Amino acid sequence: MQSEQDRIQKLVDTLSNHLARSGTSENPDPQQQRNAIQGVFATTVNNFNLFYQSAIEGGFSAKRLLTQKLNGLSDVAGLNNYQTEAMVFNTRFQAHPFAIALCETTLEVQFIYKLAIEYNLPIRVRSGGHDHEGECSGSNTILIDVSRIKQFCYDEKTEVATIGAGYRFYQLTPLLAAEGRMIAHGTCATVGLTGFIQGGGWGPWTRKHGMCCEYLVGATVVLGNGEVVEVSEACHSDILWALRGGGGMSWGIITELKVKTFVLPDEIHRFEIVWNQFMKPDPAIEVCVPLEDCPTIDILKAWEATIQSQKTANLLGTNLKINAIAKVPHSNINELYHPCTMFGYWEGTKEALDKYINDTFVNPMHGRPRVSTSKVGGKRLILSQNNKQQYDYDHALLSHWARESIADYNTLLHSILGRHQHAFTPDYDAPAPHKITSKLVKPEGLTQRGYEQLLSTLTSELVKSENSGLGLFSYVTLGAIVGDFYQQLDQKKPQLGVSFPYQHCLYTIQYQTWWNEELKNKVEQQNNAVYVDTNRAMDWISASRSADIEGAYGAFISFKDASIPTSEYFQQNYGTLVEIKKCYINDQYNHLRTRKTII
Repeated sequence: MQSEQDRIQKLVDTLSNHLARSGTSENPDPQQQRNAIQGVFATTVNNFNLFYQSAIEGGFSAKRLLTQKLNGLSDVAGLNNYQTEAMVFNTRFQAHPFAIALCETTLEVQFIYKLAIEYNLPIRVRSGGHDHEGECSGSNTILIDVSRIKQFCYDEKTEVATIGAGYRFYQLTPLLAAEGRMIAHGTCATVGLTGFIQGGGWGPWTRKHGMCCEYLVGATVVLGNGEVVEVSEACHSDILWALRGGGGMSWGIITELKVKTFVLPDEIHRFEIVWNQFMKPDPAIEVCVPLEDCPTIDILKAWEATIQSQKTANLLGTNLKINAIAKVPHSNINELYHPCTMFGYWEGTKEALDKYINDTFVNPMHGRPRVSTSKVGGKRLILSQNNKQQYDYDHALLSHWARESIADYNTLLHSILGRHQHAFTPDYDAPAPHKITSKLVKPEGLTQRGYEQLLSTLTSELVKSENSGLGLFSYVTLGAIVGDFYQQLDQKKPQLGVSFPYQHCLYTIQYQTWWNEELKNKVEQQNNAVYVDTNRAMDWISASRSADIEGAYGAFISFKDASIPTSEYFQQNYGTLVEIKKCYINDQYNHLRTRKTII
């Protein structure tokens, strides 16, 4: 087999010959230059063919090494396995890897990675596939998919769960609940734990238990040189610190995680409070306008007060969704009415939850908002055969905390819930096209000018009144960070800490625009009125990203927007993370890279 140096030298000679034939540098031949670059790609394609042959000869299953030409039938009529496995969550991005390697063990990941590097091929790594910029895949790459690595065990003595890198939350939470334990998971059922924990890990437990990265105590990692290391606070602690919120892929390929768990509460309720609901004044047209229940600024300030209060420990986690609306002429901040939904996760009885909602959010001046509650977890009254307390833990806790459907505007949510006697249907996050960007609110909060600037971004000429009726949704979700965990963090003085840089922030601001969520919209394909306004919605995201909001800064890597400079995501920890990448990951040519890895 040719050495790497021999191949490089041969390539250089070939390019030199092409350029020599193209004439003098003052008068180059553009077609010859184009052919020379195509020759480089031809070498890459040939390298892939050699890679594939070597992988099969090395014992990797042909059924799990999918290519556009070599694949099997899928469960979806009209598609082969390669086509079904190529799709990622954000369907705005459709990549075509050279091969998709569905790995089942650490050894297989190491083998495929080292083989790709040997043949000078770029790689991508995917677990849940929820990277909002589609960076978990890529065209003309070797896609290392770890979603089939699913070993699980729980150690009662250490309270640590050992979890394969392929688990998604809806698969993982029942296993933990069977032990009476849980981790600080996210809100979307199909998100993979591996990418989630490297992004920090915000979710419905954050006020009480912090980010999921706070609980990562160990990992199995394939480094840039193909070496497999076991990472812990005692061994390779710099890498462990980087894995705790330093973004995905920079630090190697994770194949297994060790995560500290906490005990499930005796009773958990999930609730929604809705103000200013969108309604159609005329059912014959798509225009939607909000009811004027309560000014948006009052809702926002009441929500901020409750997350900052030290008397709301039972509020485990919450976010506030505020829909963007068409620009309202000649209005001031106190006269804006945006559809708002508070999503919450409550530890305790329904009676205590009802009292909390009445005391905090029922204003005699504005009337009672629409409220829906559902018990989603708690202890059973009977003991199991092995004398372990049994827990119920409904997947409804993973229902959408932001995404919505057209049906939300055509029916009153609470009447449907009462009729079916079940509050929330699990949302398994069907893939859909979207764009996201973010900011975070400083510990001291927004200034008065900041409130005006935030609500100004949500009252825009780029948002049309008919958008939501057509299935195009633009909004922010404000995700609470502040709560018992981070208010008491300084007293706990953790030994190693985390690289997530926003522990002391009040909440995240996540701008989102989604379309074609419903099957009806997908079936219409390109003959769909939603596409009249999607470019404006994307412009709204760009305008919101660049808008100044006094009291807000930074960006959250889990809400990835590739146009934001990488240092903005990691703030004061950026320099240290760069040095860890250089010193400890053994990745000389930065094979472990995407647009938003640390370097």
